[in-house]
Amino acid sequence: MEIQTSTLTNGLPLLLAPMPETPRMALAVTIDGGVREEPVAGVGKLASRLLLKGTARRTAEQIARELDERAIDLHEMSRADCTVLLAVFLNTALPAVLDVLRDVLLHSTFRDYPRELEKLEGEVRSSQDMPAALANSLLVSTLFATHPYGNSGLRFLETMGQLSEELVRAWYGSELRASRMNVTVVGDFAVDEMRERLAETFGDLPSGGAPASTAPPTPVEADRLVTAARPDAQQAQVYQGWYAPRLGAAAQAAMTVMNTIFGGGGLSNRLFVNLRDRQGLAYSVSSQYIPMRDAGEVIVSIGTSPENIARARQGFAEQIAIMRETPITPDELHFAKGRLRGAYVLSHETTSQHCLDIAVNHINGLGPDYSARLLERLEGVTVAEVRDAACLLQPPTVTAIVARDDAVAGVA
Repeated sequence: MEIQTSTLTNGLPLLLAPMPETPRMALAVTIDGGVREEPVAGVGKLASRLLLKGTARRTAEQIARELDERAIDLHEMSRADCTVLLAVFLNTALPAVLDVLRDVLLHSTFRDYPRELEKLEGEVRSSQDMPAALANSLLVSTLFATHPYGNSGLRFLETMGQLSEELVRAWYGSELRASRMNVTVVGDFAVDEMRERLAETFGDLPSGGAPASTAPPTPVEADRLVTAARPDAQQAQVYQGWYAPRLGAAAQAAMTVMNTIFGGGGLSNRLFVNLRDRQGLAYSVSSQYIPMRDAGEVIVSIGTSPENIARARQGFAEQIAIMRETPITPDELHFAKGRLRGAYVLSHETTSQHCLDIAVNHINGLGPDYSARLLERLEGVTVAEVRDAACLLQPPTVTAIVARDDAVAGVA
């Protein structure tokens, strides 16, 4: 796919990727920042949600009705490193989409702040009632104790008293700078005409402003164990996490392959086969590798019987040791690359998937075609590089356990 780039006079990058004969177009407005620049947990999420809750011209109900009447899917995403407004729509609805986007970006009132804060609090409290979500929050907020990446649901509930409408408005105002944004369009359009439309719509977005500086996470100095008791928990949730290569790092490709073999690759990964199928320890078990701009993390998780907590933790340690000490087989390497290749194809089937991928890669400073280049790097990963990646899973380790009271009391 050819991606044509240009920049408006106010510094706003345009990323245009024509896909002829596609009936639906995707347009993303991406703002640098996201969670990593939140002064208080929840600021970015509230700001992005409030963009669609009313402007000086339109109430929230009018925005929703206008979108529904034209079959426009417009939603916000507050991500680790950016905020995205993504619209997917029939080609004929482009003028309406541009009008709504300009309105919400420049004229949102944020007047619905109290109700939106209440709704977000309810959603977070509901999620934290689930042991798996609580375990993940405990892990992330401990692993990134000194960084906004640790702004989990748990941290939001702990610090929400520091939030205010004024703080959210000020944060959004500082983030809305053309040079720290991009507009990405994928679909059936003429490039020159689209560039003119976007210049008319977004050419007067505020310019200037320097990128915010966020200090890298300060690693925890030693292994940490954090627990929470849930009297009604039928399972024990055991989560462990390590620091890992950041987004764009040289080792990202090898860590991605390693994670696929270790616990992220369907029903044939090592954790699933060894801890669930062979030992019967798990209701569910998996691993994730999450690369972000300032840091990355690998998380392994298992849902198990409370009496099996110690065995599950030992199982994690044993499988990690095997990954470090014993080279993977050529068949495992072939499987992992094939799975990742297929996942790439599946995740780039629609205009919206292409659009989000291009927009986020660009805003993270990696270039709009980074995913395709990463796939090429994945194809070249060797057995030795996978072993090197596994060796990065070393202390300090954070372990988070959520289980019923008696099970938590016996954990050390």
